[in-house]
Amino acid sequence: MKSIFKATAILSSSSIATIFVGLVSAKVMASVLQPTGYGYYGLLQSFVSLTSLIAGMGISTGLVRMGAGAVTRGDEATISNLRRGSWLLFWGLGALALAPLALFRRTLSRWALGAPDHPVVILLMGIALLFTVAGQIQSGTLNAYHRVAALAKSGVAGTVLGAGMSIACVLIWRLQGIVPAVIGGALIGWVVASYFRRREVGRVPLRPTGGETLKATWSLLQFGGPFTASMLIGTGVQLAMPIIVMHLLDTESVGYYKAAVAVSVGYLGFLVTAMGQDYYPRVSAVKDQPRALADLINEQHRLVMIVAVPMVLGTLALVPYLVPLVFSHKFTPTVGILEWQLIGDLFKFSSWTMSFAILARCRSSVYFLTEAIGGVAGLVTLWLAVRMFGLAGLGISFLLTYIIYYFAVWLIVRREVPLVWTDSNKKMMLAAVAAALLIRILPSTRFANFRTLVALLLALAAGARSLHAVWWELWGRKEIRAV
Repeated sequence: MKSIFKATAILSSSSIATIFVGLVSAKVMASVLQPTGYGYYGLLQSFVSLTSLIAGMGISTGLVRMGAGAVTRGDEATISNLRRGSWLLFWGLGALALAPLALFRRTLSRWALGAPDHPVVILLMGIALLFTVAGQIQSGTLNAYHRVAALAKSGVAGTVLGAGMSIACVLIWRLQGIVPAVIGGALIGWVVASYFRRREVGRVPLRPTGGETLKATWSLLQFGGPFTASMLIGTGVQLAMPIIVMHLLDTESVGYYKAAVAVSVGYLGFLVTAMGQDYYPRVSAVKDQPRALADLINEQHRLVMIVAVPMVLGTLALVPYLVPLVFSHKFTPTVGILEWQLIGDLFKFSSWTMSFAILARCRSSVYFLTEAIGGVAGLVTLWLAVRMFGLAGLGISFLLTYIIYYFAVWLIVRREVPLVWTDSNKKMMLAAVAAALLIRILPSTRFANFRTLVALLLALAAGARSLHAVWWELWGRKEIRAV
């Protein structure tokens, strides 16, 4: 448990700068572009994320799943084959991805941007797509070698330089700077990840034969095909959400939604990073040991609750003041979306402790099932919630989706490993959800004037408990052993 805390602490400390830069970038972009322009920016980012998910074909995740064990065993031949195979796939899949962008650019423009008169923009997004996938492969290589510190530094450097590039483009060219901002951000991400990969792990340790490389390439493709299908129907729905919101509502609503996501993703961005860059290699290493895997899930869940709960409650308390500060008063409708999303984050991170275990241990079809449940739930709840509650339905849908997803992954994990939540995990989860719902409901009662005070007190209480837990894990146990 102590090693998990240390790894997360490294990623957390590095993410302070990332979060700060992200907020500054969001403030500048939102102020210059206004809700409609900010929504257009979100649509382009959504398009690049979705297409890079398809073109990437799970290469970076496959590198971690298959390469982490090889690195641990010192099997340089396997890791060399996987690294060579990943780049062979990159060039082949990249070429295949650019062809439909060119052939169907007007259709894609209508679908992704709401009008057929942006075909050149769609073609230019192909450049961002290639740099995004290339950067992911570099980061996946670092992750396979479990270079946590390097990944943290790479994340900070990429965020800072990418934000600087995006801000400069928008300040100089205003709305016309959106496309260069998206491309420049992807380029910076690849350059930074490449630099750290070269510095930390160097070149491919061995020169494999053509047959070995093709075999490794086929292994990555076998994993990547089902994985990508799973991600498309699950995570892909979330990535495509700005586009879906545009078709359900309008581009201005996309701006409000993107602002909510910028906060709900940014304030716990380090935890997302830690899950992928520290936790996933760990569960991959013990995927064939059910008891050890169950213990690791419980440990990670406890860490998630310790870190996330105070931040969720604190952010929830300050949302009415945070949104105008970070963006502007024109983004006030974002508050109603964000409050529900913050409650949903509790179920999201809790469920991710289990879904990563499913990804590492189970067949691709099982992971596809979990993502399909999440994707279908997201689409159905979104349609219903927007029809019933309007703009606020975007946040309500997020909460309902992750409640459904949580119970789905719980049932699947229980079939695979002897997972039973510890009493500590049960109490923290129940208390966190109850506190978050209380904060959300207070404005509708006669105690509405006490909402912020109550929310801050709950956040401080959760923070004090979390600090005590961190102290106990890092230093308290050591003192008892010394005695």
